[in-house]
Amino acid sequence: MDDITKQSVQSEAKSNSSNDITLPDGTVVGSWDGADILDLQKEIQRIQAQQKADGDPRSNYVTKFGVPHQEQTPSHLRDFIAYIIWGVDRKGSCLVASRANRIETVDYINEWCGNSIAQDAGNRARDPNSGCK
Repeated sequence: MDDITKQSVQSEAKSNSSNDITLPDGTVVGSWDGADILDLQKEIQRIQAQQKADGDPRSNYVTKFGVPHQEQTPSHLRDFIAYIIWGVDRKGSCLVASRANRIETVDYINEWCGNSIAQDAGNRARDPNSGCK
């Protein structure tokens, strides 16, 4: 991780009063302390498997918005739309993808979202005349 990214992650990592992972309806279904992205991956995948096995309504599936320590995600990546960023740990590793099955670094995502393909996709998503929904 470069120094600028490391400073960004560290400066935005404030103490969170809760480690709770919550569903859209407010139910607490797990926890994560923000330290290690592998711990978050295990929790999200466990929660997703349990919800699928239980036949839970999709409207109440776990989302990134129920994951604690979102303040550890650098501000320039909070609106990143190419794929889901579930969370960023204190070392700058990110849990990504809808199934929470990939781990990438903040540096990698910074490099990727700076390329012209990602920028074009982001612009199309924000342009109401692009045909993208």
